[in-house]
Parts: sequence; structure tokens; C-alpha cells
Amino acid sequence: MSTMIDPTQSAAMLLAIPPTEPERLFSGDPETARQEFRALASVWHPDRCSRPEATEVFQHLGRLYDRALGKLRDGIWQTPGQLRLRALDGTEFRVRHYRERQFELGRLFIGDGIVTALLEPAYSDLFRNALAVIDRLPCADAGMAAEIGRCLPEIVRHFETGAGPVLVVRKTPDLLSLRDVLDHHGGRMDPRHVAWILSSLLNLACYLDYAGIVHNAISTDTYFISPQTHGGALLGGWWYAVRRGEPLRAAPALTVQYAPFEVMTRRRGDHRTDLESIRALGRELLGDIAGPRLARDRAAPPPMIDWLRLPAGACALDDYQTWQRQVLPDSFGERRFVKLDLTRQDLY
Repeated sequence: MSTMIDPTQSAAMLLAIPPTEPERLFSGDPETARQEFRALASVWHPDRCSRPEATEVFQHLGRLYDRALGKLRDGIWQTPGQLRLRALDGTEFRVRHYRERQFELGRLFIGDGIVTALLEPAYSDLFRNALAVIDRLPCADAGMAAEIGRCLPEIVRHFETGAGPVLVVRKTPDLLSLRDVLDHHGGRMDPRHVAWILSSLLNLACYLDYAGIVHNAISTDTYFISPQTHGGALLGGWWYAVRRGEPLRAAPALTVQYAPFEVMTRRRGDHRTDLESIRALGRELLGDIAGPRLARDRAAPPPMIDWLRLPAGACALDDYQTWQRQVLPDSFGERRFVKLDLTRQDLY
């Protein structure tokens, strides 16, 4: 059903509908949408309507209707909390979500059990790269697979639509977008929580080093955390991943900014990129991604701040051991679990 099919709506109400959101006016069915457009046109056509705004409204309705037909043709239709997608083979999928946001390649939809990325058609090559990388993530044995598998994406399905390729990965309900968690805390988190988030990321960096893969997009936008388990999962950004030493395909602006200069000059996969991205993420969680204000603001204990501002090493395992054996004890003393009382309901 359409949410706004009353042809007597005011001009201001109709003009307030963005051209990109025809779903607010029309139904997700071509024939029904045609009937709705005709009903509205019969009211607002300048030959029938004497109001001074009639021409503007009628033209706006035409743009909305054209966009509605385009979306239906491309197989994408969005209503509050639900995205309807039609693959090129005609199969329809309904994606329930509680959070939507733009990212550099398209749009991301976050639900309880899945994360869905709809990419723009121009990035189909990066889409295929992500599928290939995720499909070949290695594990030495079943124990490693069980341990690290919780931190890696599991593809539920992938398909092409007229609006671009779609990747759906599994997400457990306890995982929260780190970007949304940071926003919930006003852009600055307690350093004790930042510490366990960094620990989980450094552990993951060790796996990536073992696998010979450079992710190239570790950030608050691609990482999800579990406040209950103090764990996390790197569910986004795999479009940019390459094997160590391979030419980079692309990189988000944040990675380019904080990766070592020589890595960006050579433009080849280097694990220092991920390690520097983790440091930048830690600084961002403390309120200053660049770093100069951290000491002045006493955003964290000095050993932690010093570590975050120093260049990353060349080896993920060395970084992880230094963090665990020196930085954490010197910063917080005896290790203990600090509860982060946060659920999805608190964020959305």
C-alpha cells in the first residue's frame, strides 16, 4: 500500500517529498503506481487546477513518478524498515533493517541478523573482489575456524539488481555498528572500552597477517562490536582487500590519509596499513583521530596514548604482544572485565 495516495494533499506536502523517495507517495507496484499518478495528475494538472503552484507540483509529481518506475524497473523499493530487492533472475528478497546509511560505494542496511550492502553499478569489480577474498579466507584447522570465524563475514547471499550488486552477510543480534556506538557516546568513549575493542582488532590483525591478506578499510564504519562478549566482527570494507604485495585496487579516503606514505606510494598490500588503521580507529574512539589533543584532554592513560600516536610496527603479532604485555598493564593495571551496558534498543 502507498503511504500517501490522497490526491487532495497540499502542495507543500507534495513538494516536500525528495525526488529520491518516490516510495513516500507511490505503491511498489507499477499498475497501482500508474493509477495513483493519474489520480494526482487529475487534481494538479495546470489545465484543471487554477492554483499558482499547480505547474510546479505537477512537474514534481512527474519526476517522482519517473523515479518510481525506475526503481521498480531496477528491482529496488524501500519502505520504512524494509527494503525490497529483485534480482536480475526475477527472484525477490525482502530485507528488514533498523539502520541505513551511505558509504563510499553505495548504501548499507543493518538488521538484527544480516548486513546488506547495495553497491552502485560502477563498483562491480570491487564487489567481485570482495566475494573472492571472503570465499578464500583460510583457517589452519577447525579450532581456528571456530575462533576466528566469529570475527569474519559469512556470505548469506549475493546477487545483481538493476540498481547494482548486492552482498548480504550474516550478523548476530548482539553485534552493533561501532560508528553508531561512538555516535551514541557523543564521539568519545571510555578508554577502558576502547582498550578491549583494540584488543579484538589486533587479534584479528594477527589472523589477517597469517592469511596474507590486507583488508585496507578497518574503521568504525566497517567494524561491529559485541558489548556482551567484548568481541567484534569485521563485516564491511572487504571490497578493498588484497593479498600482501598485490597492487591495491582502491582505498577509502581515511585509509589513504593514515596509511604509511611509502605504502600509498608503492600502492601495494602492506599489513602496516591495517595496523595504522587500528591506531587511527583507537584515536577516533577517544575523541581525536589525528591525536594531538589526546594528551591535553587526558582522554586515556599516557601509555595508551603514546602507543596510539607511535607508528605501527611491521608485524601484527609484535604489535599485539606489545599491546597485551606492556601497554594494557601499564595503562590499567590488573586485567578485568568492564561491562558496556548497551543494546540495539539504546542506539535506535
